[in-house]
Amino acid sequence: MSKKNIIIMLFFAIFILNSCSRNNDIESSDGLPYYQFTLEEKSKLIDKPNVGTVITYKNQDNELLKFKIFDSEIGKTTFATGTFWGSYTTQHFHYDRQKISMWYAEGYTYSICEINILKYPIGSNYQTQYPTVGTPRFYGYFTFPLWNGYNGTDEYNNSISIDFDKPTITMSFNGKTYTKVRIFESNKNIVLATTNTFPFYPKNVNIIYYDDNTGIIGFDDLNGKLWRIQ
Repeated sequence: MSKKNIIIMLFFAIFILNSCSRNNDIESSDGLPYYQFTLEEKSKLIDKPNVGTVITYKNQDNELLKFKIFDSEIGKTTFATGTFWGSYTTQHFHYDRQKISMWYAEGYTYSICEINILKYPIGSNYQTQYPTVGTPRFYGYFTFPLWNGYNGTDEYNNSISIDFDKPTITMSFNGKTYTKVRIFESNKNIVLATTNTFPFYPKNVNIIYYDDNTGIIGFDDLNGKLWRIQ
């Protein structure tokens, strides 16, 4: 075997080893870390709704509550820091994210329900630490304007964390079965005050039903009304 052929074979061997060892935390184009959804994680994403879609919830008294999708995105995004006045920015890493935002469809557009699912490095000080050394984690959180739960003592901090490691259940209603349902309970029996953006609906929802591939499929309130997606 000629020396030239040996060099070519070594080159391809190194290339294959690098390809096998390369993981989804490397972005080849700019050298920044890129935290991507795995196939298993993608199976827990919401089937992407179209902007403009109206989602309707109905209770046993035939009352309706409608939300309209105004933002629906999924894919690569970049974490960057910079000065307050925006004279320059520093990109730290890329990550995959799904974000769905919807607002009340009948007049109160600032009452936003938002769902975020991310592959994000946890535990790194992005402002001062380079390169980023945080551990990538798949997690999600959402907000719901009628939720009567909150974190700590701040009733306006009402984001709900999604633990994808916990088991799911199956629910069926309106002729459809949901097989990846997670139940969130506030464990509170209080009704939070209405706000100027949602004045006619007090924050009295204490149970939310969330399906991995659909999002919020239903919720129960303290008045015994059971709202389900149509």
